[in-house]
Amino acid sequence: ALHTAMARQNEYRALSAEKFSSISALANPDLRPEQSALSALWRNLLLADEHTWEADRGITDPQSQESMQQRDVKDARSTDARRLINHILQRTMSALADQIPNGSGTLIVFNSLNWQRTSLVETDLDNGQEIVDLSTHQTILLEVLNTGKSVRHVRFLASDVPAVGYKCYQLRAAKSERPVPVAGGGSVLENRYYRVELDASSGAIRSIFDKELNRELVDRSSSYRFNQYVYVTGADESPNRLIDYSSVTPVPQLTPHGADSGKIESVVSLPFEDVAWLESSGVNTPRIETEIILPKDQKRIEIVNHVRKDKVYTKEGVYFAFPFAMLHPQFKYALQNGYIDPAKDLLPGGGREWFSIQQWVGVQQDNVAAAIMPIDAPLVALGDIVRGTWPTEFGDRKGTIFSYVMNNYWDTNYVGGQGGDFTFRYVITSASALDPPALTRMGWEALTPLETDVITYQDKSVDRPAPLDAVHGSFLNVDNPGVVLLTWKQAEDHIGYILRFVEIAGRAATVGITSPILDIQSAWRCNAMEENQQSLAVAEKGVRFDVSPYEIVTVRVQGKPALTAAH
Repeated sequence: ALHTAMARQNEYRALSAEKFSSISALANPDLRPEQSALSALWRNLLLADEHTWEADRGITDPQSQESMQQRDVKDARSTDARRLINHILQRTMSALADQIPNGSGTLIVFNSLNWQRTSLVETDLDNGQEIVDLSTHQTILLEVLNTGKSVRHVRFLASDVPAVGYKCYQLRAAKSERPVPVAGGGSVLENRYYRVELDASSGAIRSIFDKELNRELVDRSSSYRFNQYVYVTGADESPNRLIDYSSVTPVPQLTPHGADSGKIESVVSLPFEDVAWLESSGVNTPRIETEIILPKDQKRIEIVNHVRKDKVYTKEGVYFAFPFAMLHPQFKYALQNGYIDPAKDLLPGGGREWFSIQQWVGVQQDNVAAAIMPIDAPLVALGDIVRGTWPTEFGDRKGTIFSYVMNNYWDTNYVGGQGGDFTFRYVITSASALDPPALTRMGWEALTPLETDVITYQDKSVDRPAPLDAVHGSFLNVDNPGVVLLTWKQAEDHIGYILRFVEIAGRAATVGITSPILDIQSAWRCNAMEENQQSLAVAEKGVRFDVSPYEIVTVRVQGKPALTAAH
């Protein structure tokens, strides 16, 4: 589960690294994209996802030297990919900072998505410093997450960060001591959208009342609380259907155990969010720390679960349960470039026990809909935990979504259990109906963090022209909100740049793009192999192309850097 979460994060942050590698080279023509590092990164991502890693003793003797060495190689694909992403982002963001006319002590927040964003950002801040928004000259409100000898790790709300762009903040000595929020009591978080009632004993949520819909979202009759940790025992006796993939062996007897012995550690109200910390424990899981974040002005609930789990060798499954108050809902979830209703759209023979999702999974009944964005765990079970019954029809299921975070049922999990520290994050929202394009954009935001860079005095040791705006700027303008910019990369043949988009609104449309850092002189529509298929007309230094519903479109653009000429 640890490396699955890391691989899922890598897949989205790699796109940010690739985009900013291209952007930094266009902003400073003396630079080139880090092609060797990018190639190594994509190779690691591919091999981290590749399924047939297995030593021949991996099943019968999971603790053998051969098995452990093979596992180390597999795990290193994720850790090395993360290292390369950080390396590429640090270098490219530093190169872009060099083009911004700000001095030491500037925090730059970068957004790789093609729409303006307002999201939480975490950074380290020297003790005694504060953050000032250079667009408003207002001091930013901070939440201090932890304090070290010389720095504080803080969280703040970065507002209106431009699309495929950046926003600058000043770090300066605090003019006055700001009051530290005091953790209070209580069991309720509330904003203008939701009233969230906590459940101390389970370390989870008892109730979510949607004020706009005037409806309770949580099934309070469920045996599970909302976001409750669920540990499942059973399936140790072989053969059984859960571990043998057979429809004739016995269905195993499974017993779910909800987390208990919980308590509310604190509830804090901040100017931009309310935050609750809860603690609980479960079977073979001595500590579960849950942070629930309710932003003041956004219709969303963010949840962070830190899990410390013992390693065991009996069969186990682990979930977080999200019981919505719907008896006969319609389920939907996001695929790579579309959405699926598992009750209608699966091919005969398709698996109906668990599902692999992209940005979100949702439920809808009557005039109420809700969705979850699982940031770290790509598998879900719908209606019930995975029991190995292998249904041939989806059937009628209650509206409980189970985030399937780990198990050791499968031989490729090296027979043994998983132990150590894990983090599982979720974003929850609701509306009167599922809005797949809006949910996909929210999911992309949840999975694609805003990246940060701090200008130090070493970065500005040489005085040179810096043509970018000192407050904020955008590197690409996309005039259609129904598409997502997947990548902006150097073409494989080094002739121009490749921009790839996916249509998410399910509508045929025309898309226009322009870039203040690239004077586009020619453009082609390409296939996925970057082979030119159709010449595109260039007008006013931009280009337009047509897109079909859910289509992935690849465009090659050629031109010259425009930043130096424009300034």
